[in-house]
Amino acid sequence: FKVFFNTSFRQSQLADQLLQAKLPSLFFNAFFIISGGVYIYFLLLQYKFITDINQWTILASCILILGLVYLAKFSTLKFTGWVTGYKEVTDAYVFIIFLICKIIGVLLVPFIILMAFTDAAIANGSALASLLIIVLLLLLRFLRSYGLLQNQLKVSRFHFFLYIAGVEILPLLLIYKGLLFLLSKNL
Repeated sequence: FKVFFNTSFRQSQLADQLLQAKLPSLFFNAFFIISGGVYIYFLLLQYKFITDINQWTILASCILILGLVYLAKFSTLKFTGWVTGYKEVTDAYVFIIFLICKIIGVLLVPFIILMAFTDAAIANGSALASLLIIVLLLLLRFLRSYGLLQNQLKVSRFHFFLYIAGVEILPLLLIYKGLLFLLSKNL
């Protein structure tokens, strides 16, 4: 949280210390994958996309799909940084992405508990509040990333918008469409 709220990101030694702590970072990334998968499961349950049939299979699938998406994103970014020669910039971008994901993973826990153990009205309110917080954190991630890329790579706003639309938003929409198709087929 110190690194996340630190406004002087480039001058901070906390970011360097966090980069050197590989095992805690891996555990927090795994925690994000698990809490994010459980959160997606409860969202699907909350909005009645799934029923209680095969709940453990669907829960495991949510966690596995989220893990595969972020593993593919990490691998693609690392490979792109290696191929283009912008390894330092790519590492900083990956750091920003996974820092925001770690914060999201921790912040999702109270919302998961509320969605799991409260009545429908409170669960709906907590689902909407959590979605709003996630959207705000993702916007913050894009702003921090744009600041990094604009300073180091001289990327224009239009090209950054194309990147966000093509690499961040479009895959999410495709995953959403695929899940709707699979879940409607199973019902």
